[in-house]
Amino acid sequence: MTRRGEWAARQKIGYLMQQGVDHPDCLSLAAGLVDYSSLPVELVHTVMERILSDPARARAALQYGTTPGSMTFRHQIGEFLAELDETETRPDEVSADRILITTGSQQFLDLVSQAVFDPGDICLVTAPSYFVYLSTLEGIGVEMVAVACDDEGICPDALDERLRQIDEAGQLHRVKMLYLVSYFDNPRGITMTLERREQVLEVLIRWSDRQFIYLLEDAAYREIWFDDPPPPSILSLDRHKNRVIYTQTFSKSLSPGLRTAFGVLPQELVKPVTDLKSIHDFGSPHLNQFVIANLIETGEYARHVAEVRRSYRDKSEAMWRGLEDYILPLPETDARRPEGGLYVWLRCTAANCETNFDRRLFQTAVDHQKVMFVPGELFYSDPDDPDASRTMRLSFGVQPIDNLAKGVRRLGDALTEVGGFAESQT
Repeated sequence: MTRRGEWAARQKIGYLMQQGVDHPDCLSLAAGLVDYSSLPVELVHTVMERILSDPARARAALQYGTTPGSMTFRHQIGEFLAELDETETRPDEVSADRILITTGSQQFLDLVSQAVFDPGDICLVTAPSYFVYLSTLEGIGVEMVAVACDDEGICPDALDERLRQIDEAGQLHRVKMLYLVSYFDNPRGITMTLERREQVLEVLIRWSDRQFIYLLEDAAYREIWFDDPPPPSILSLDRHKNRVIYTQTFSKSLSPGLRTAFGVLPQELVKPVTDLKSIHDFGSPHLNQFVIANLIETGEYARHVAEVRRSYRDKSEAMWRGLEDYILPLPETDARRPEGGLYVWLRCTAANCETNFDRRLFQTAVDHQKVMFVPGELFYSDPDDPDASRTMRLSFGVQPIDNLAKGVRRLGDALTEVGGFAESQT
């Protein structure tokens, strides 16, 4: 096996997926899938009919597209981003030639990583961070260096200190990128404040005379806010438009089955990333781009997203009520009420309640209580981080609303059983 094969073989998502297969009777609070009832069956059926009823447009949609994606769609994405960021739609804001349409945001993350990193380079990540991307980095031989974060996102002082430590070790030249999930992040559900976004950019700019570092902004959950729209993107704050790499997907807001996302690249990365994509697939599904473009143009997409927000807000409330009833009264547990996204990050520091796959709590949860969570260990690049065994991610995305309190109650019973607490409420 090649070195890349060995690196990829160590990734953890396969093991997590296997747990779902091995325990089909479990009520899963682990899967980061979208709500089946939110999938826009009628909407996609209607727009497909519109596209296919016009022979000329139908043939164009069913033909090969270009590697970067439909130019019409990319112009539309530029306007879409300007509206999200509440900026004027100007050609120099996000030009279509900097936009790349990809087959899901994971493809964009992978392509950018191949273009930016050589094996042995360093990527700065939060602790915790999105574990699938951690696996992507490991699979191409990149060293991950963790930076502390709090309820406002990555800590600028910690970022500055980490860069100073790396510089003192003579390794600053290896640092190529900082990866952040800026909205309702996976796994914590935290959104970076506007002030924090500006501060992080300022730190990277200060270090630019020693080492230029890209910032990869993953905005997968940007549109899934519940009450108040979140701050503008870090991309929109990048005055020189040469540092921030941005990606957003339609998987969470519309449909993962359409496998359509987009990314915005600094000009110098457009050609290398597009060249890599041309090796992958010659371009992402063309018909799907026509579908989404039509939904955005007619306003149907915006109306659908509003419904998705309402649905997830109700589901998050159901899970939170379950946590207040069955888990948060237990000793040494805490969580933060979600304001968007699909996740709750639960921390338990009680003795015997380590959340790792190979510890008693996980096995008790899946075997005895028939409930599954994602152990925190998957989200930490440093396996020795103390919080790696004290945390877990719970998702309210895929389960019907009536199952959420039930699943949380089962998890509370598992915690009670292994922690030796008084009987949890039932």
